[in-house]
Amino acid sequence: MNKLSRVIAMSLFGLSRSVFAAEDESGPNRALANLDTNGDGSVNFEEFQARGAEGLARLDSDENGVLTLDELLNARPGPGPGNRGRRLEREPSEEQVARMEERRTAMAEQATARFQEMDTDGNDVVSLGEFQEANFLQLDSDNNGLLSAEELRPQRGGRRGPGGHRGGRPPQG
Repeated sequence: MNKLSRVIAMSLFGLSRSVFAAEDESGPNRALANLDTNGDGSVNFEEFQARGAEGLARLDSDENGVLTLDELLNARPGPGPGNRGRRLEREPSEEQVARMEERRTAMAEQATARFQEMDTDGNDVVSLGEFQEANFLQLDSDNNGLLSAEELRPQRGGRRGPGGHRGGRPPQG
């Protein structure tokens, strides 16, 4: 997976690493426990928002509190699995270069579409509120306006299950 695909994965599943880091060997419900401030066993949108701006801040290279498409496309992935600075031992073939360019183009198109989806007011910047809402809706795979421990669990393979909002607003409450 190259850098752009990691950036897209971060933006698609934009909860900050600190939320996912909370889920460790000591318990699969740890992320839920850290976010569920009212103790009802799920995380509503207000609890999710209270987590802060860490996810957006990681992508906001000019530190102005909003995300632009350029920042999203040019973001540097943070440390994590598969980001070990691997280098090619030999020059890639023309065929390999062509495939890599096709993947880069497809990922840039996906990132652009995701950015436009997050930019609900159409002003070409994604505010913290838009960023949090988009990520909450993406994680809410059963569309019930609440996040369960299962929905907060990092997905293996970088893909979410079926469901998830596209647009819309999270239920209040």
